[in-house]
Amino acid sequence: MQTTLLGLAIAFILALIAALVGPYFIDWNQFRPQFEAEATRIIGAPVRIGGELDARLLPAPQLRLRSAVVGGGNDRGKIRADKLDVEFSLGSLMRGEWRATQLTVNGMSVDLGLDQKGRIDWPASQGTFDFASLAIDRVNLTGRIALHDAASRSTLELSDIAFSGDVRSLAGAIRGDGDFTFDGSRYPFRISSGQSADGNGTRVHVNIDPGQRPLAADLDGILTFEARAPRFEGVLALASPPASKKDAAAATPWRVGARIKADYSAARLDQIEVSYGNDERALKLAGAGGIHFGASPLLRASLSARQLDVDRFAAKDNNAEPIHALPALRALLSGVPHVALPSQIEFSSEQIMLGGRPLQDIAAELHGDDKGWTVRRLDFRAPGATRVSLSGAGPQSAQSDSFKAALNVESSDPDALMVWLQGRSDPPSRNQKPLKLRGDVTLAATGFAVDAMKAEIDGGAITGRVAVSYPTGNRGAKVEATVKADRLDLDAATAVIRSLAGPQAEWPEEAQLSLDIARAMSAGQELRPLQAKLAFGPKMVSLE
Repeated sequence: MQTTLLGLAIAFILALIAALVGPYFIDWNQFRPQFEAEATRIIGAPVRIGGELDARLLPAPQLRLRSAVVGGGNDRGKIRADKLDVEFSLGSLMRGEWRATQLTVNGMSVDLGLDQKGRIDWPASQGTFDFASLAIDRVNLTGRIALHDAASRSTLELSDIAFSGDVRSLAGAIRGDGDFTFDGSRYPFRISSGQSADGNGTRVHVNIDPGQRPLAADLDGILTFEARAPRFEGVLALASPPASKKDAAAATPWRVGARIKADYSAARLDQIEVSYGNDERALKLAGAGGIHFGASPLLRASLSARQLDVDRFAAKDNNAEPIHALPALRALLSGVPHVALPSQIEFSSEQIMLGGRPLQDIAAELHGDDKGWTVRRLDFRAPGATRVSLSGAGPQSAQSDSFKAALNVESSDPDALMVWLQGRSDPPSRNQKPLKLRGDVTLAATGFAVDAMKAEIDGGAITGRVAVSYPTGNRGAKVEATVKADRLDLDAATAVIRSLAGPQAEWPEEAQLSLDIARAMSAGQELRPLQAKLAFGPKMVSLE
């Protein structure tokens, strides 16, 4: 009996000595095939170790792998690691628990594939290990993650990832923070997850803080898998960081929030709320929409507001000139963040306050992509019983102070329209005839021009071009016009020019006019034909 006990004691002592010094004499790489086979059986996917392999039991069980790969050679889904070090808690192992005190993975490369039906392209796991029973006190990861979508033939990649956190179970309870690089910009992030209340999914909460780009994101919801196809339902919020009140040049703050329900093919967006501008005077819209994924992705949304106050938003008084405000609003639009996928936004409002007067029945269509936003269509009713339609506006940079589009105007009182556009307080003359106007308009802070013009004034059809420069500090208004018509009422045309020039003078300070009129009417007299070139300024007058 004593001999048996002594033998057991000696064997135990030898085992401890072997555990302590064995790793220095045993070449674990000779057991690589057995280790790879056992790891494949446990994980349920092919495992290959291309570099060194080392293992120790004391003082704490440790495993070190170099150049580890999980996944077959032809698998789209694959995980690689240049360096993997894991240390287990010996006490937990002796109690039958799997707990790692620290896991460090450097040079991680995760490639996940989605097939044509949106399913994760990963071998069905036949592993024998219950990953839900594994906890990790500290995780440190560096590397990249890429999602390859077969339907759209595109790849979404997060590179240069650095993450630190803990894992309460590999079933989904993760918590930590770090940063990553996407599309050339660095973003800090925080993530937490856990089992959903019904146990059928994983609750995921991701915060992305503003980094090199002024963008913050918050995603909170339930992630589930049906036949290996991911589905998500929750809330999404995107916002720019709040601007300092002392920074007058700061970008206009904005925020977009929505409830989202998404699968591999599409995402439905409900309860969309959009805020653009500082809280106390922001423009606020609401609506719904959706995103179609695949080879031709598209974001569609319909937003509306009962009433918007652009005067308050732009911090202007009621005498602000709307014709000057339009280019400024276009510049504000160009400051809205670009979207990564083609977008179509429809907008409507019953009333918009601009220049102290209401615009009514406003409807617009905006198109966006990674290059910027454009206004494809804008319709509204303006003062002077006027219907205005703008369409086909091309993309412009944020530095541009002009707005270009195809223009169609029908006004019963064009003088009242011009009084409002120029922010004037003088009452309209009420002696003008109805005006119809079509052409390609360019609006800028310094004036406007109408090219390819086709107009009707008092029944007379006019074609040509008109350009107007507004008065500046030491220079008066200037009008340039090239007009051709079969019949023209010169008195009505003169009233239009006076409206354009404003009330400060009967005539603009400078003008260059080219007239080709078959029948001209003035003060009841008829002139036929009238062909003339007239130019005048403060110091000259010429007539041909």
